[in-house]
Amino acid sequence: MNGMGFKLYLLFVISWFLHLTSRIPALGAIRFDLLLILLISIIILGGKGGEIWKVLTEGSAGILTIICFYILLTLPLVQWPGSVLNTGVSNFIKGIVFYYFTVLLITTEKKLKIFITVFLACQSFRVFEPVYLHITGGYWGDIASMANWEFMERLSGAPHDIINPNGLAFVITSILPFAYYLGFSSLRWGIASLCATPIFLYALALTGSRSGLVGLIAIMIGILMKSRKKALLIFVFVSVIGTIFMNLTPDQQDRYLSTFSSNTKNAATAEGRTEGIINNFKVALRRPLFGHGLGTSREANANFGGTDKVAHNLYAEIAQELGFMGLLIFVYFMKSVATNFVRSVKKLRENSGERGYLLNIGNAMQIWLFMNFMFSFASYGLSSYEWYLFGGLSVILTQLTHAKEKSLPSTDCGKANDHSGT
Repeated sequence: MNGMGFKLYLLFVISWFLHLTSRIPALGAIRFDLLLILLISIIILGGKGGEIWKVLTEGSAGILTIICFYILLTLPLVQWPGSVLNTGVSNFIKGIVFYYFTVLLITTEKKLKIFITVFLACQSFRVFEPVYLHITGGYWGDIASMANWEFMERLSGAPHDIINPNGLAFVITSILPFAYYLGFSSLRWGIASLCATPIFLYALALTGSRSGLVGLIAIMIGILMKSRKKALLIFVFVSVIGTIFMNLTPDQQDRYLSTFSSNTKNAATAEGRTEGIINNFKVALRRPLFGHGLGTSREANANFGGTDKVAHNLYAEIAQELGFMGLLIFVYFMKSVATNFVRSVKKLRENSGERGYLLNIGNAMQIWLFMNFMFSFASYGLSSYEWYLFGGLSVILTQLTHAKEKSLPSTDCGKANDHSGT
């Protein structure tokens, strides 16, 4: 039954990221994603009922359980409990299941490899599709306003993948750490990474996403910090960024320069983003203890902030929806996830040196985590999948690290155990 649950989880991942319910209306009519969640949950309860309580209460899972109970207990105290029940809860469930399904269903290194391959294939398709539409039909999907009533076209997700340019940039920067580290795992991964990375960087440039630029810089910094060949990598990174920048249009160059300079046509929108975040926190201060309710950031901003948008800052979004108490709990969850990754990679490096699939995955996840932390200052995500998938994978990586540690000769195990602390 565990094998069936894992296969259904992979199907859920494919449906979720490729938006099958939008592409195939019949699937949308039967609420296919929620149906899969229900089926997977039944399989887990039937086959792993005894493990559920342990999963719900240990480590980062315990913190996530506290968040769930916090949302439930504070429901009568929020501004719009009806909105929470109508949309907030269902969207939140679709996000947090990535944590629980990952922990309960990915039980071996083989399954982890399959999951990572499916995940990266789906994310890559989300990039290739709009690039293909752009090259073959001039598709862009979005525009950005500049000074003097000028506009610049920006690449967003494909028509069935409703993500704005910043969302597409996040997808791209989520793939790049894996493309880099898995490229060293095998010849097949190396060829795939070399062929796909130029397309990813091309798409990232077309998004005009300043957040994407910050994310790319974060990835490069993270890779540099882990590498022994810093001089070579600096040369490669500077060459790549320089080549991309020189081939951008003047408006695209101006937009990326506005990330660091106020003397650009796009500077006003950059300043507006900062002012918007300040305004988002002012809205959060209207109900500082328990917030306006899960999934109500856009509603709160529309009613009290003068803008009909979700807060484009994870911490402002959480403060608006769950209050500052909820924000503190979530930040503690983030810290727990990061700690798991750091400890696991440290042990893997001690046990396997500079080689091994798990070590490559661990390094990629650490960079991905660092990039997402940087992105969190310019993007929402309380009810999205990112931090919950991070959390689940951090637990799996820790478990597989312990299993690999136990398989070592006794002398090596003893040495490795001196550094344990997870």
